Amino acid sequence: MPTLEQQVTQRLTRLYILALTAVAVLSISGQVLIQESLEDSLNDAHVVNIAGRQRMLSQRLSKVAILLTNTDRFSEEARFYQKDFGETLALWSKCHEGLLNGKLEVEREVAVKNSSKIKLMLNELNPIFLRIKSNLNLILTNKATDKKQVLNVILANERLFLNQMDRIVFQYDLESHERVNRVRSIELFLFLLTIAILLLEGLLIFKPLAIYIKEVISRLINSEEALQERNQELSISNQKLIEIQKDLVKITEEKYELVRKEDNVRSSALMEGQEEERRRLSRELHDGIGQMLTGLKLHSEKLKSLPFADDKQRKTFETHSKLIEETIEATRMVSFNLMPPILTDFGLGAAIRLLTEYTTQTSDIQVSFESNYGQTRLNSNLEVNLYRIAQEALNNIIKHSKATEATVVLKKNKSEIELTISDNGVGFEGKGMKKETSINNGLPNMQTRVRLLGGHIHIQAKSTKGTRITVKIPN
Repeated sequence: MPTLEQQVTQRLTRLYILALTAVAVLSISGQVLIQESLEDSLNDAHVVNIAGRQRMLSQRLSKVAILLTNTDRFSEEARFYQKDFGETLALWSKCHEGLLNGKLEVEREVAVKNSSKIKLMLNELNPIFLRIKSNLNLILTNKATDKKQVLNVILANERLFLNQMDRIVFQYDLESHERVNRVRSIELFLFLLTIAILLLEGLLIFKPLAIYIKEVISRLINSEEALQERNQELSISNQKLIEIQKDLVKITEEKYELVRKEDNVRSSALMEGQEEERRRLSRELHDGIGQMLTGLKLHSEKLKSLPFADDKQRKTFETHSKLIEETIEATRMVSFNLMPPILTDFGLGAAIRLLTEYTTQTSDIQVSFESNYGQTRLNSNLEVNLYRIAQEALNNIIKHSKATEATVVLKKNKSEIELTISDNGVGFEGKGMKKETSINNGLPNMQTRVRLLGGHIHIQAKSTKGTRITVKIPN
C-alpha cells in the first residue's frame, strides 16, 4: 500500500501534468496559428503590392510610349526612357502572368490565392492586357507603321486596364481582411478556451487540492505519533504549490510576451496599411489630378496664341495660367510628401538627400546631409520607416526648434544602420514636450517605428543646447 507521501506526490503529479498539458496544447496551437497567419499576411501584402504596382507600370509604359511615338517633340526624354522600356514591359508582363497563373516569382516566390471572383476579373482583364502588350511590342521593336494609331489603341485600353486593376486590388485587399478576421475569430476561441481551462483547473484541481491538504492536516492533529512525518509531507506539498505558482507566473509572462508580439504585429500592419494608402493617394494625385492639371495647362498654352479683346482679358488669362501652375506645384508637393517616387526608384540615401535639400529651400534652416550609404538598397519596409523618421524629425525641427542649422547623417556598417538628426535649436525638456502636442505625437511615432524594426532610439534634448536623435537598426 502506498504511503501518504507517495499518494500526495502521485496525485499532485497527475493533476499538474494534466493542467500543464492542456495549457501547453493551447499555447502551441495559438503559436502555430499566429505563424501561419503572419506568413499568409506577408504573402497577401506582397500580392497586393504587386497588383498595385501593375497600375504604376502600365502608366509608366504609356508615358514612354507617348515619348517614343513623338520623338520629334521629346527626343531627349525618349532616349532617356528607351533604355529601360523593354525591362519595364517584361516586368509588367511577368507580374500579370504570375497573378493570372497563381504563382508570382517577382522578388520572391509566392503562391497567389485567387478566388473564383478574382480569376474571373483577371480573365476579363487579360484581353485588354494583350492588346496593350502587343502594341507596346510594336513600339519597342519599331515595327509600328502607324504610330499614332498604335498609341491611340494603347491609351484607349490603358484606362480600362487601370479601372479593372483597381477592382482587382480592392478584391485582393478585401479577401485578405476576410482571412485575417477568420484567424482573429479562431484566436479569440482559443483564448476563451484557455480561460475556461484555467477556471476548470481552479475548480477541479486546486480547490480539491486545498481540501486534500486540510485532510492531511487533520490527520496530523489526530495522530501524535505521525506528527513529524505529516509535517514533512505538508512541507513537500507547500513546495510543490510554490513550484506550481512559479509555473503559473511563467505562463502568465509568456502570455504577456505573446500579447506584446501580437501588438507589434498589429502596429506593423497598421503602419504598412498607412504607407500603402499614402502610396495610393500619391499615385492618384500624380497620375490622376496631376495629369488633368497638366492637360489644362497645355490647353491654356494653346489659348495664349489667340488674340485677346483687351488688356483686362489678357491679365485675367495670365492670372488663370499662374493659378494653374501653382496648383500643379502644390499637387506635386503633396504627392511627394505622401510618398516620394525617388524613395522607391533610387533608395533611402537619395530620398533623404532630396528631403534635406527641399527643407533647406522651404525653410530658414540650412540642412546638410552626410552619408557613406552609397546606392545600397534595403528592404522597402526598412527604407520607408527610416525615411519617415527623418521626415518627422525635420518637421519637428522646422516647427519647434528655432534652429538655423541642422544635420542628417546616414551611416551603414556590417552590423547596423545608424541615422542621426541634430540641430542647434532651443531643445526641450520633458515638461516642455508635454505641452507641444505635435512633438508628443511625433516622438512616440518614431519610437514605435524603431521598436518594430528591432532597433534603438536615443534622444538628447536640453534647453538651449539643441536636439540630437540617434536611431540604430540591426543590419
